[in-house]
Amino acid sequence: MDVEFIRHKYEDSYDGVITRAKFKIGVRHLQMIYMILCSLTMGMMRGSNGIAIIAISDDTRINNTIVQIHNWDRRIEGTILSSFFFGYALILLPAEMYLKQFGDKLILTAVLLINGALSAAMPTVVNKGGWIAVCNAEFLMGMTQACLTPINQRLISNWLPPSERRLFGNLVQGAILLGTIIALPTSGLLSQAQLGWELIFYSQAMIMLSMAAMWALLTASTPDRHQAIGDAEKDFIKQALACYRKKKLQKPWRRIFQSKQFWAIVFAHSASNATFIFFLVNVPAFLYSFNSSLKISCWQTAFPLASVLAVYILTAPTIDIIYKIGYIDYLFDTKYFRKVINGLGTSGIFIGLTILPGLVSHWSHWGTIILVGTLGSLGLQFSGFLKNISDMTQNHAGTLVMISCIVSSVVGALVPLICGLIIGNDSKDVERWRRVFLMLASFNVACNIIYTMFASNERQDWDDVGKQKFGYSNGTVIIILSY
Repeated sequence: MDVEFIRHKYEDSYDGVITRAKFKIGVRHLQMIYMILCSLTMGMMRGSNGIAIIAISDDTRINNTIVQIHNWDRRIEGTILSSFFFGYALILLPAEMYLKQFGDKLILTAVLLINGALSAAMPTVVNKGGWIAVCNAEFLMGMTQACLTPINQRLISNWLPPSERRLFGNLVQGAILLGTIIALPTSGLLSQAQLGWELIFYSQAMIMLSMAAMWALLTASTPDRHQAIGDAEKDFIKQALACYRKKKLQKPWRRIFQSKQFWAIVFAHSASNATFIFFLVNVPAFLYSFNSSLKISCWQTAFPLASVLAVYILTAPTIDIIYKIGYIDYLFDTKYFRKVINGLGTSGIFIGLTILPGLVSHWSHWGTIILVGTLGSLGLQFSGFLKNISDMTQNHAGTLVMISCIVSSVVGALVPLICGLIIGNDSKDVERWRRVFLMLASFNVACNIIYTMFASNERQDWDDVGKQKFGYSNGTVIIILSY
């Protein structure tokens, strides 16, 4: 039997080999399409949520809409939006620790149903319960949305052989950002209808509930439970997964938390997450306050978010190739490579955030271009500090990413709250917005300095260099490789 080593030899807590097979396309790929659609739906909800909150207090539409417009200032709006992100950050760790053990499609179905039901009820919650009730609903939405990634990872591991996981994992996760990009201009357009902000929530509910029904009826948790899958594909998946075995590794928690190299990455991750959330929920309000209608400001925000995805897709593979081939040695030591990339991204963000507040009086296409360049620099950062984790560890990368995501989510949740407190009830005060932009720019620079000083591209000693053995087995022959 022909065998080949898995591509992710050092994937967090796993090792093994997979068998070659002629079987290529099957029901498992249809399962992945449904997962991509679920992630797309969730991303659309995240993108439209902030626009709907802004539209609730859009006093320019009092005379041309049939829905109630509420007198909420930026402090109330910021508190509501922070509630969503705090709920997300709170459940992220329990979801990562426990939901991966189940991987049942019913959990994802419940997430879709809860979000759909809350979206359908949101107009009533807003009109009858007030902004405090909305905070509670947003908090629950954030808690359920934190369950999406762990469930997706478990379902992917149930359905796909190791050689296919990286591609479809990226597609499923990328669909969240794509959904966010699609939702921004769509929500801006819906906000101009007679139903206004209520139509945004009703549209969310319709999409979520429809996706929940589709997911519940047409998918399965494992290949064995799927009624349409053939025996040949089922045997192929079983054979591949049987040779992909869990390694028993003890997590060096204390040494990880004591590692200044790791915390340098966490600081960089926190800065990037704060910037992304600021552009997602605060930049539309900034543009709407000074230069355009809510519909136009949503379009102008969608382009920068699209640039993040485009820059990362274009630069990440190129940067990895340059790093691995070693051509960068002709310019500087490779140990500084990630830091240079991250520094370039931070420079673009700092310049953009510094310039943008000064453009409000004569906003033009140049303003949109600067927005695109500023957030596009964030995509460049992802090729810096995020890739640095795989340089530091080959056994515990998933653990480090999880911890970093939790800390950065808490920092990101503070962004709408702090911005709301600074802007207050005068969203047209340029100096207040300038203060917000400069604070975020300074935070990015400070985090980049910490990252540059303490981050390392060398494999850490707590990753058991030279001690960890990796075993590969096809059921009959065991090959032990020692590094």
